[in-house]
Amino acid sequence: MIKLITVGGTDYKLVFDEFNEEVDIDSLLKIDYSNLIGEIITFPVIVNRFGKLLADMEAQVSEKKLNVDIFEAKVKERLRVEITNQKGGKAATVDELNSAIMLDKGFQAMKKSFIETQKNRDYIQSVFWSSKDKSGKLDKLSMSMQTGDITDDMIQGKVNNITIKKTKKLIG
Repeated sequence: MIKLITVGGTDYKLVFDEFNEEVDIDSLLKIDYSNLIGEIITFPVIVNRFGKLLADMEAQVSEKKLNVDIFEAKVKERLRVEITNQKGGKAATVDELNSAIMLDKGFQAMKKSFIETQKNRDYIQSVFWSSKDKSGKLDKLSMSMQTGDITDDMIQGKVNNITIKKTKKLIG
């Protein structure tokens, strides 16, 4: 996936790989000590993917909140007129208006949808912070490793749904 962002007047193109398979979150968030090197190498990418998912969910929550606020304003205006007409021209009280809004089926549906989106965001946020925690632990474990501890065959293969290939460095 490609995202275009503008920072300080400069446009940047960010390229993200996405999860392309089902991901067992519990398994992903455990440290696989039998393949510690693979974990250390690939996990920053996983944290980045969850960070991107969290940013997308935050945007969805904000958009839904805006839609709920706009819908609420429209319903309030409609109900204000209806209540005023029912009361023979006397203005609706704040409590009458708030009660009428909460009983509006359309408003209830939008609010429930908003709450569901918030819940999904909270799930992603939980996974993101758990992945950050694992990443921190892997950082600490990596400090105890020596240069010769890592062989070429240890850093190639598929780990955490990420394929690692060693390439030859060109000198020139």
